[in-house]
Amino acid sequence: MEVQIATQPLSTSAAKVECARFGRGKKPLVILPGLSIKSLMPLAGAVAERYKKFLDDYEIFLMERPLAPPSDCDANFLARAAIEALDALGVKGACLLGISAGGMAAQEVAAARPDLVSKLFLGSTCAKMTDTAAAVIEGWARLAEKEKLSELNQAFAQAVYTPSFYERYKDAIMASLDGATSADLKRFATLARALLGFDASDILPKIKCPILAVGAGLDKIFGGDAAPQIARLARNSSRSFVYQNYGHAVYDEADDYPDRILAFFAE
Repeated sequence: MEVQIATQPLSTSAAKVECARFGRGKKPLVILPGLSIKSLMPLAGAVAERYKKFLDDYEIFLMERPLAPPSDCDANFLARAAIEALDALGVKGACLLGISAGGMAAQEVAAARPDLVSKLFLGSTCAKMTDTAAAVIEGWARLAEKEKLSELNQAFAQAVYTPSFYERYKDAIMASLDGATSADLKRFATLARALLGFDASDILPKIKCPILAVGAGLDKIFGGDAAPQIARLARNSSRSFVYQNYGHAVYDEADDYPDRILAFFAE
């Protein structure tokens, strides 16, 4: 499948954000992904394959995080970057899919600009940063700053994947993470630390669109109650679901995960 890449400038930060676009449908679906050590753009084809059931009905916008974020950026900055990119693309009323760190930004996008979001799916994310999650993320940031790439790759993979999945696909996972540059690692550390003060407790009740928060019982980062907590705080048209036997990367591991997203957006 051909995946077209477009780069959009962001006026507030002099940074740039890349967006991969694919799909033949007319409904806009925006993906705000989680942290990654390298750019996701080379993997856009794999993302398109994962979401192949969406391609007839949706035009999918896979948003990369800012390429050169300021050292003091936070989740609100990431949300503003996404908003500016969507405005530049002319996207309105999108189904918004926020995964992990992208789910934090997605909550702020939906609250700040309800015209951009018709439905909000939040996967493996949280309403408020916990001490456990902060310790994991800060640990990653320190390894990235020290350019200990091998240790970072291993710590990252073992935190997000279940042991059985990690052992089964270890070679492929580590190969996908390998090869990060000094610039990649600096950017990763900056984006990781941008999440540490995140708290959407007061933001979630302001979101008007339907929300489905999906988590995992074995999530080593946010814990099994993160998705239900989002639903409790958001109230309104919100609900949650927890995959009991999966970890943080349930979005990659569970075969029916795309179906769950598709069913929610089609309601």
